[in-house]
Amino acid sequence: MNKYLKRAALGLLTMAIFTIGASVVAAQDDTTPKKRLKAPATVSGTVGGEAHDSYVIKARKGQRMAVEITWKKEDSNKAEFTVSRSDNFYGAEMVKFGQTTYLEDKWNGKIPETGNYYIYVVGHPTAKYKLKVSFR
Repeated sequence: MNKYLKRAALGLLTMAIFTIGASVVAAQDDTTPKKRLKAPATVSGTVGGEAHDSYVIKARKGQRMAVEITWKKEDSNKAEFTVSRSDNFYGAEMVKFGQTTYLEDKWNGKIPETGNYYIYVVGHPTAKYKLKVSFR
């Protein structure tokens, strides 16, 4: 086999490996059970490492939703949350509306569309947390 053919074959093989790898990551399903909340709700848990806790709450257009997280401070640990429309943690992005505090421990926003909203909690490295969700 000449060197140009070997180089082309290697290039095609590399491209195939990257394409397959990207597809596997993109298709990763979130199998973590989502706990359904009814507002006002306060839930507690412990989370850390690669794990996350998942919650889902139904909100109506025009409602103002507030989310707050507190955690037991140990060393430099931290608990964080994301409010998303995605039911898959791995593809979840923070909603584009609402406001978060400087410390990112509180969020509130006026719901633009009726439907399910997902709240994902993570801890770094580990955190015992309390999450409060309410509507006004």
